[in-house]
Amino acid sequence: MLLVGTGRVPRGVSRHRGARRAWVGGYRGYGTGVWSWVLRCVGSPTVARRGAWQNWGRNQTCDPISIESPRSLLELCELVGSADRAGQRVRIAATGHSFSDIACTDSRMLRIEALDRVIDVDRDAMTITVEAGIRLFVLNDELAKRGLGLSNLGDIDKQTLAGALSTGTHGTSHRLGPIAAAVIGLELVTANGDLVTCSPTEEPELFECARIGLGVFGIITKVRLQCEPAFRLHSLEEPHEFEEALESWNSITANNDHVDSYWFPHSEVVTIKAANRTDRPIWVKSRQKQWREEVLIGNYIFGGLAAYGRKRPSKVPSIARMVASNMGRVEKVDVSHRVFCSPRLIRFVEMEYALPIEQMQATLRRIRELIESEKLQVDFPVEIRALPADDIPLSMAHGRETAFLAVHVSSGTPFEKYFRGVEAIMDEVEGRPHWGKMHFQTAEKLAPRYAEWGKFQKVRATWDPEGRFANAYTDRVLGPTK
Repeated sequence: MLLVGTGRVPRGVSRHRGARRAWVGGYRGYGTGVWSWVLRCVGSPTVARRGAWQNWGRNQTCDPISIESPRSLLELCELVGSADRAGQRVRIAATGHSFSDIACTDSRMLRIEALDRVIDVDRDAMTITVEAGIRLFVLNDELAKRGLGLSNLGDIDKQTLAGALSTGTHGTSHRLGPIAAAVIGLELVTANGDLVTCSPTEEPELFECARIGLGVFGIITKVRLQCEPAFRLHSLEEPHEFEEALESWNSITANNDHVDSYWFPHSEVVTIKAANRTDRPIWVKSRQKQWREEVLIGNYIFGGLAAYGRKRPSKVPSIARMVASNMGRVEKVDVSHRVFCSPRLIRFVEMEYALPIEQMQATLRRIRELIESEKLQVDFPVEIRALPADDIPLSMAHGRETAFLAVHVSSGTPFEKYFRGVEAIMDEVEGRPHWGKMHFQTAEKLAPRYAEWGKFQKVRATWDPEGRFANAYTDRVLGPTK
């Protein structure tokens, strides 16, 4: 049936968009000087330098034969059906926040951001049904209006819900899973343009796999999510010495609701942000101070320093140490999504791996050794997170308690030597790459790392036997359907 309708940079200010407009207005007014140079270094968020489509990180481009944005479910079904009759592949691309080529295609590209309505809210059951093109920050606001919230979120909220689910987007917690764990029902457009709904009791195998399905089962059009009453989080972020942070990380992670940590390469500094549920009233800095720390310092000035480092790579270690030395204690109490999510205006490229949680410390030390021995100039922190084991077949945390290590570089910085070196380390601990982030893996290497790989492939062959929703990325990481 159809679905019924905290370091120096504190976390999560949903008003930063207005602040950015004020900043751009100020920049245009002054026109010259250090601030205009910083903004030029950061770059315009709307410029696509090459190709018909380019992702947010500017490391992926493609030239689809068409880019179409259906305005209704009927139009979407007709577009998919016409592609099937023409023997064409279809891929969904939305906000472009994936760093892998998961959205790229040389065939037909569809964008579903226009399908973003709230369909139904059941306050008694604490569920919401929405169209899957809704952006996460809009979903968070809609939930907050109704006194609801999602249990766990990542730190970027600009993705569509469909994209976040399909790639396995996650936050951090020792007991709460990825966003996909909150899904209790899906509606998809299948390869021939038909609609199918699935849940734990209706087409259960499709439901299990499509929650993190890389877009290969169909186009997700509606999602029913299990929510909970809105809650506040008390967030405390403090700098720690590298070895002390690693030694205490297991205990800190186990004894706090959400722990997000960053190590600054070339330094001894690890910032640890612990967030816990609280009944305390909202307590945050003034809007002006929040904008100064989150947008001006945490994005524009940091972006300017990263741009300077790209021009003078030998300066990167000293810049990194300077930034790390300025990390201080930051504390706040706010509604949950404003603590989970934070503004990300500086473009970067990222690779993230999931590994057995007991391997985290040794693996991070090896990444540090790699950076030092290869004299890599790394201008972005390494992020450390955790998730409990789950039962979603191609979830990075399937079947094991998991730590996540994410490496980044600013957009425009050569990354292959660094990322391939990290990936070689991850291969030794059966690391699983984040589906939406850069990696160089193949189906042959990945299959042994997932106990339900065969089940996923069987369900895929049932629902898309001709590979209409495949592309070069899924051919590489999942194998072709034929």
